[in-house]
Amino acid sequence: LADMEEELIRTAINHYSGRMTEVAKRLGIGRSTLYRKLKEYGLEDQDGNKDAAA
Repeated sequence: LADMEEELIRTAINHYSGRMTEVAKRLGIGRSTLYRKLKEYGLEDQDGNKDAAA
């Protein structure tokens, strides 16, 4: 289930061109939850930014 969630987040980030407010809205989660999940799945770069290219 976690793998599916991670892939869904990656897909949404790419689809919405990294617009995190829109990604969170479309996924039905809050922005803080989205950022927590990005960190949890290692989808951030070393500066703490989301990694849309991953």
